[in-house]
Amino acid sequence: MKFNLFLFTFLFTTALFAQESIKTKKTDSLNLDFDVVYAYNSDAIYYKKSTSLFKSTKQKEFEYNNFSLGKIEMVNTYNPLQTLLFYRNFNTIVLLDNQLSETYKLNGNHLEQPINFEAVGQAGQNQIWFFDSFSQKIGLYHFNTNTIKFISTPLLSNRIKYYQSNYNYFYWVDNNNDINKISVFGKISFLDRVSDFDFIQLTDKENYIYKKENKLYYKDIVSELTYEIIISQNSFDNFYYKNGILSIFTTDKVINYKIQLP
Repeated sequence: MKFNLFLFTFLFTTALFAQESIKTKKTDSLNLDFDVVYAYNSDAIYYKKSTSLFKSTKQKEFEYNNFSLGKIEMVNTYNPLQTLLFYRNFNTIVLLDNQLSETYKLNGNHLEQPINFEAVGQAGQNQIWFFDSFSQKIGLYHFNTNTIKFISTPLLSNRIKYYQSNYNYFYWVDNNNDINKISVFGKISFLDRVSDFDFIQLTDKENYIYKKENKLYYKDIVSELTYEIIISQNSFDNFYYKNGILSIFTTDKVINYKIQLP
């Protein structure tokens, strides 16, 4: 009986520790001259060099540049048919089609009620998520009707360190490292408190991958388990995950790994 109990405990412990890391399989790599890579998948790679944004596919390369707006602060490629660019220095948002042709431009200073964009992202139904540093509120801008709707109370004590969005939710990490989300109806939910990180990305299941000191980790919020993701790079700048492909960005290369998350 004691032996059986010992054997069960040993096997359970072994299985538990065996799940503490996630193996990856390198699939391909790409040498590239870039400043920042924003997204890389089987269809296209989006990257910035100087003040230009590039979209490179197997068939063609597209480029967008707006010298008058200068530095690109952020690029959102959640919807490949409508890429969003944020120019913080000019408080301006630009929307591009799938060939990087400009379709819409919004300057927050020119609105009837001026908004100082601190965070922006794509939302559904022709809307844009934003966080306004004037009011300290999260809202939605409808670019077909040129209307604004604030959906949160002021976030006075919790500034945004990181954010991302999809059509239904805006996610952010505050200065307490709490991960929160708000729905298009204004409901705010707490997801988790993350340890210190250099970069973080939430997955479709609202778990997350984060980089800390040249190592990658995956946190399953429901099980509260954290796994180290094993890659061959000892040093890298950033990463991007989508549909089972983990892209690692070094100073001059993009390396793709196939990965299966728990």
